[in-house]
Amino acid sequence: MLQGGDILVVTSKIVSKAEGRIIQADDREDAITAETVRVVASRTSDSGHITHIVETRLGIVAAAAGVDASNTPAGTVLLLPADPDASSQRDCASV
Repeated sequence: MLQGGDILVVTSKIVSKAEGRIIQADDREDAITAETVRVVASRTSDSGHITHIVETRLGIVAAAAGVDASNTPAGTVLLLPADPDASSQRDCASV
């Protein structure tokens, strides 16, 4: 049981799944572009894969705008929570 002073860490992926932030996206790169307001850096690997570090509309700087295609149904991606602060406040209030 959680007690005062305890720290609870919850990944954005779990919050995004709980909030239904999964979208249809045949091309992950298109979803990344849609979530991006500014490209901070890009790097191309020897195999030709491009990694983008970008700023999202929320001001978060992250690889691939936090767009995640792992462990999601084919043709879908998971976006970051729409309002991470509100999600956190809501989750804290329910503990």
